[in-house]
Amino acid sequence: MLSLLNIKKINNSSFPIIIAKNFISKSVAIKFKNEIARVNNFDDLVMNGRYRINKGSKNFDNFISRSNNLKKFYSKINTFKFYKDLSKILEDNFKDEVWMMTNKIKKFSKINYGLQKGKKLTRNLEKKKIRNTLNLDIDFSASENGYFRAPHIDRETRIISFLLYLNDVKKKEGGQLEIYNIKGKKKKLSRFPKKKFLKKIGNLKPVTSTFIFFKSTPNSYHGVSRFNSRNKRIFLYGSFSLNNRVVWKRNSKF
Repeated sequence: MLSLLNIKKINNSSFPIIIAKNFISKSVAIKFKNEIARVNNFDDLVMNGRYRINKGSKNFDNFISRSNNLKKFYSKINTFKFYKDLSKILEDNFKDEVWMMTNKIKKFSKINYGLQKGKKLTRNLEKKKIRNTLNLDIDFSASENGYFRAPHIDRETRIISFLLYLNDVKKKEGGQLEIYNIKGKKKKLSRFPKKKFLKKIGNLKPVTSTFIFFKSTPNSYHGVSRFNSRNKRIFLYGSFSLNNRVVWKRNSKF
């Protein structure tokens, strides 16, 4: 059901990022898209026009349970093995990484999830709360006309972030994933920096069944160009995250 054979790395990116085409079959992608498009009770509306069903909500559990395809898909990606598969591909394709994670993963939890609001970052549902427990965070999203995301890096709990596109978006409609490098010799910026400190090096158009994943390092700046369409931009967003802050160490070679 899942394929990571047709992959391509973005060579001029300063952080590890991979594009995998035909990650799932087109027919399954269309089923997922149609199921999300039919939802009329999303958990929230965020980011200038993005409707979400978030892991940890009753909506999410009900949504997964209604579809055998989604249930199978979720069971395959909600594993430590899938995290290791993504990690290995990133490491094999980017030998000279600038940032290295120093946390040692102690456990994988299928039930923990990241919180959308509040001071705490993770809802720990395991009986024994072990620091550096890894979990999958995921949401099913449908964005509408006007949606965009300014350049940013993801939350400090995330190790690997990913996107799975479930429908095509025309180039003229926008909604493209924008990849940025830091300009000049600056080593660190805020989570939401001004564009003048960044150089855009890529625009990735949503294409059905395309899976994009990257290391959520301190320089993994990305955004989304404004989406202008009467149609929906439907996708799955996820990450493998810890139940505390990820500590990144700069590679001594750099």
